[in-house]
Amino acid sequence: MIDAAASDPGTLDAVVRVAKKTNPDSAAEIDAQVRQAKVRAEVKKREISQQSFFEGWDGKGEVGGNLSTGNTDQEGLALGLDLEKDAPHWWYTVDTAADIQREDKAVTKERYFVSLASHYKITRRFYVVGVLWGESDRFAGYYSRYSESLGMGYRLIDNSILKLRAEGGPALRQANYIDTGPEQSASFRLAEYLSWKLGYRNDFTQRMVGYLQSGNSTVISSAALTTKLYEALAARASFEVRYESKPPSGRKNTDTTTRVTLVYSF
Repeated sequence: MIDAAASDPGTLDAVVRVAKKTNPDSAAEIDAQVRQAKVRAEVKKREISQQSFFEGWDGKGEVGGNLSTGNTDQEGLALGLDLEKDAPHWWYTVDTAADIQREDKAVTKERYFVSLASHYKITRRFYVVGVLWGESDRFAGYYSRYSESLGMGYRLIDNSILKLRAEGGPALRQANYIDTGPEQSASFRLAEYLSWKLGYRNDFTQRMVGYLQSGNSTVISSAALTTKLYEALAARASFEVRYESKPPSGRKNTDTTTRVTLVYSF
């Protein structure tokens, strides 16, 4: 626990207090371990600062699908790839996803999504964030939809068990609707990200991203439970809700997606 908390002074102090309280006779040994952990953390920090932009990325690949035959032939495929890099002053995230479904050889769902985010750390909790967002979903009424946003973020809760952060800032959106063609608009982006460790094997994550504007506002909320199976392999069940305040003609306001996938961390 001391080694894991060495890079975060606040968390390290809390761990040391608990360790000394539960093992008062081992205070000297704990202090020695803390000094060694701090040295290792500092060495790791220097190594990370010397990496190029393309080095030091962690990632998770996700794949799932379904197949049914009989009165209705249905097949579906869900793919995802998430990348993250945490540097001394910056951290970056890349999120991608694809959902494709066919029923009786006809495509009934086809959605592609990518998000690129750069975060600059001002303090341990405050940061500046820039986000590029792109998606395509012709069954929801648009060939493509992009956005660019710049804002501020704050870590409301940040410890080894529970992490919660919120972001907000102005955004520009460009959409190419099937019925009405290209459209540009200004909006305000709000986002919330939650990560909760439920023991050694289970992680619960929840995120909400909203683009609020006078025209068509968009809110996307998803929740996922990930269970570790073996080393880098895990199983994930997730549920996503997408809401459009003024969807294209003939489309519903709300779409939901349920996924059961395998996740590989690298």
